[in-house]
Amino acid sequence: MKRANQLLIILGIACLAACVDKVDPEVKTFYIQPNGKDTLNNHALSIFYDLYSNTEKNRDYYEVISKADFIINYYPAGKLLTICYDNGSGWGEQYKNVDEAALRRIADLKIKLNDLTQYVSEDNVIDHTESFINIKSNGKPNGILY
Repeated sequence: MKRANQLLIILGIACLAACVDKVDPEVKTFYIQPNGKDTLNNHALSIFYDLYSNTEKNRDYYEVISKADFIINYYPAGKLLTICYDNGSGWGEQYKNVDEAALRRIADLKIKLNDLTQYVSEDNVIDHTESFINIKSNGKPNGILY
């Protein structure tokens, strides 16, 4: 009986642990508070660049998450920038050939998050990926726990 109780306790702890959001240690995540969706989206890329450029570069991925608004995820080694425009709707766009100089240029030009696709087609320095490349994120772009 005592052993059965111990097994039930261990099983209960394992179930609770499975329900807790997992944080990927390879991803440096900055959480920012929404302060008006339009205002935040207008400055999201500049905010991301400021946070990214002022952090220690010791992770594989860097992202900014604004709860219920957007996720900006950057994978420097792969030069990938991935955007979720609206949490719950999945990843929106993914761009390749994005190095730190391109990030700085986007921030300096104060390009709005929703205008990034237009900038890409005009600039031709960065471009859309041909097919989506899986990335690591601590966000939930589909609104689904994974």
